[in-house]
Amino acid sequence: MTTKSKFTIKKKPSFTIGEKKPVCTFGEKKPPFTIKAPKKVKDVPAFHQGTSIPINTKEDLKEIVEEPCLKACQELFEKNIETMDSGCNGENCPDCAYIIINYDTLDKNNQRIADNMVANGSAKFFPKSDICVRNYFNQIFIKVPTSPEELVSKVEKRLCQAIQGFVPQRRIVKKMDPQQIIAMHMRAQNMK
Repeated sequence: MTTKSKFTIKKKPSFTIGEKKPVCTFGEKKPPFTIKAPKKVKDVPAFHQGTSIPINTKEDLKEIVEEPCLKACQELFEKNIETMDSGCNGENCPDCAYIIINYDTLDKNNQRIADNMVANGSAKFFPKSDICVRNYFNQIFIKVPTSPEELVSKVEKRLCQAIQGFVPQRRIVKKMDPQQIIAMHMRAQNMK
């Protein structure tokens, strides 16, 4: 007795006459995978341009802020807190990472936070001054010690921790009247 299988498999042709076969493509050729060593502070180049570049988005900060300070400055930007200066590079600032915040553009909550940072020693307050004509505004100086051999990622993390207390605020813009700037320069010249 022979048994027939219950199922029959019919092979369909993969293409029919006159039909084009599908073409197999492999995409563009890429270089072999390479592992980059983590960047150290000594490998960070210094930015030598001024801060005259207009900053409209946090991505614009990449043009004027060095890599170890970038993430912290972007977080402050998102909270509408004005940074005046920052630095950490292998050329002229390998021993610390710092951010200077314009104290005069902080709301009352953030001024209290800054005052607490100054009181506990994690920041310094620099009042506006005729002696240093660059200090047109009151400033909060936040500094994190580093070493040239320290990884950028670790410096970035510590600087972000240092500024984490600040809270979002509405944007406050304080501008100096050009006459005030001239008067400050004149008083500074008369002091010499």
